[in-house]
Amino acid sequence: MAPMMARLLHFALLLFSSSALLVSTASTTGPNPARPWEAYINSPSTRTVLPQRIHAVSGPANVTTSADDGSFVLTLQPGGQVSLDFGYVGGLLSMMAESNNTSSSPSNSSEPHFSLAFAESPSFVREISDDTGATPTQDYDKALNVTIPASSSTTPYAYTMPKERFRGGFKYLTLHAFRSVTITSIICHLAYSPSQPNPSLWAGHFHTPDDDLLTRIWHAGVFTAQTNIAPPNTSRWLPQVKPGWAYNATLGVEGPMLLDGAKRDRAVWPGDLGIAGTTAYLGLGDAGLESVFFALETMFLYQNASTGQLPFAGPTTGSWRRGAKSDTYHAWTLIACFNYAIFTRDEAWVDGRWGNITAGASYILRAIDASSGIGLAEQVETNDWARLGGGGYNSALNALNYHALSSLASLAADTATDSNDRGEQATTWAAAAARLKTAYNAVLWDASASQYRDNETAAGALLFPQDGNALALQYNLTTSPAQASSLSAALLRNWNAIGPVTPELPDTISPFISSIEVLAHFAARKPRRGLRLMRRTWGYMLDSPLMTGTTLVEGMSANGSLYYRSQRGYNYDAAYTSLSHSWSTGPTHALSFKVVGLEVVGWGRWRFEPQMGNLRRAEAGWRDGKGGEYGAVVVVEGGGDGDDDDDGQGREGVLEAEILTPDGTEGLLAAAMSLPISMAAPVAEADTTSNIQARACPYTGWYQCINVQTNLCIAQCAWAGKGSAVCLSGCSGKANSACGAYGCGQ
Repeated sequence: MAPMMARLLHFALLLFSSSALLVSTASTTGPNPARPWEAYINSPSTRTVLPQRIHAVSGPANVTTSADDGSFVLTLQPGGQVSLDFGYVGGLLSMMAESNNTSSSPSNSSEPHFSLAFAESPSFVREISDDTGATPTQDYDKALNVTIPASSSTTPYAYTMPKERFRGGFKYLTLHAFRSVTITSIICHLAYSPSQPNPSLWAGHFHTPDDDLLTRIWHAGVFTAQTNIAPPNTSRWLPQVKPGWAYNATLGVEGPMLLDGAKRDRAVWPGDLGIAGTTAYLGLGDAGLESVFFALETMFLYQNASTGQLPFAGPTTGSWRRGAKSDTYHAWTLIACFNYAIFTRDEAWVDGRWGNITAGASYILRAIDASSGIGLAEQVETNDWARLGGGGYNSALNALNYHALSSLASLAADTATDSNDRGEQATTWAAAAARLKTAYNAVLWDASASQYRDNETAAGALLFPQDGNALALQYNLTTSPAQASSLSAALLRNWNAIGPVTPELPDTISPFISSIEVLAHFAARKPRRGLRLMRRTWGYMLDSPLMTGTTLVEGMSANGSLYYRSQRGYNYDAAYTSLSHSWSTGPTHALSFKVVGLEVVGWGRWRFEPQMGNLRRAEAGWRDGKGGEYGAVVVVEGGGDGDDDDDGQGREGVLEAEILTPDGTEGLLAAAMSLPISMAAPVAEADTTSNIQARACPYTGWYQCINVQTNLCIAQCAWAGKGSAVCLSGCSGKANSACGAYGCGQ
């Protein structure tokens, strides 16, 4: 078969659901060889979790196991200490404790019998907990002391942590004895993702046999998001308790809610939802979507009725109480609304919240109109993800505004009826987005740097931020493939041995912004570059001895330490950094939506464009908000490996794929690689299943056919499988007629 001469094989077909591909959840009886991804699920299968292993023992302490259930029995003398490894959990502990009275610690002593301390990182396994309040002495939280009542001197004491001492995320529990004591039946009553009786039953999956690390990264993303789904009334109490901690505050509109982190802040930060919400959907299905719903409802509850601006953060944050606002997080909330709408196709929710969405879009339009014809919004409320700089016609803000407006225009058009005015809104918002894109490139693009400036000011012209450039690339602010390619390459200048050091926050690697960069490289059709970034940064995050090994850290210093944001609010407190933060989970959607390539892109619409990089086989699947199933298996044969930045152009080989999509949806199939393509898509016809085949057109004249959205040369044709070539719509004039003239599919 001759190599494909065009960059993109692009054809539109309506595919119906088929049983040919199974989108399955985890087995209740252990890993199934037919579902190899089950071995990577980190969640426990029960909501009462025992410690998995002994991490450390020091001083006069002895650990045995119970003959009844194999659980640990701790016998501690004063000064004895045992650290237990639970895996990664969150919630409240219960245990049985019995005092072993000695003359050195009489029963009427006021001294506690023992203490409990919690840690995410092995670096902070110690007599006191890691921190949920930031202090340079790294000892804010201290420990939780436990005293056995005198009334329990002859029988074991059934101890349960007070509800206000809820601990949202920890891997290690350290028990330190002040008096002689025996402790048994240590249980964590799991709190995260409360709608899941069995947390290990995930609704989605990803697997590639070619790279174990990538499969681990996908699952770590889902597990991180799962640990960030909070039960009601478990947010941080303000003002903060000191010393110690209290997590019994109201989250907002109460229900299982997707928060920023497991340990802290335990609050809604809508900027995070742009990454975290999609991860929760792909991995957890209904449980994930439910958590996004309550987060968005909380934002709507506190939306400014006069201006339409949405909150910077949830009500249990100091930022919210200080009245802090954010233009970027306003746009992020609208993007999260669009994602939630297309993932659920919940018409009642869209109709009920359309007024809020319209008010939010109007806030952006007014900001653009205030620019005296420039076409960009000035960043007035500069609070953001902790970056420095900002203000002016900020590149990150306006990239977010562009995507918010263009996405909501799509949603408005898809849900327009004769009885609403959404058709007109769609036109208005799309036109504003188009003008913004033109202005964005005119005002902010620096051709000599192949990057966008932070803003139009003198200082902003010297800063080429990771966030603004990654967002511009991801959201299609570039105007040509050449510009996108050069921008993708320019972002590599920030990389060190473990990831991108963001220029807008020195000495920092931000997995949040680097998640956006991963997706941006795929938007530039540079899959190997995106995969290389995943392996470099997320590989470190999983395999560093500082980390949990199963969840994803909030951020790091440039050398990979936990001293994230030391000079930007975190007071040089490495114990404060969260090790389970769902804004760091962008590779999960990159692997499902971009590598395997099946992506929900609109209301009842999907796109299938696998970008496999150097992978030979990968599969993904998930359930949507209506119970429908999505799934794809992609296999690449031949073609050679190429180098890390090779986009596949010029390689010979065959890509074969099988996809499953829900009833009532339609999609676009595309292949962004220079390979001869053989795609088989199951199509239901009565009680039988047939295949529609499509192969590359080898004629060089296909370069006459241009996709007006991407400006990429395409060959647009479909092989019907019965001896005839069929040209599809989308190319006009000479090029479209040439499709039939030159034997498409041969």
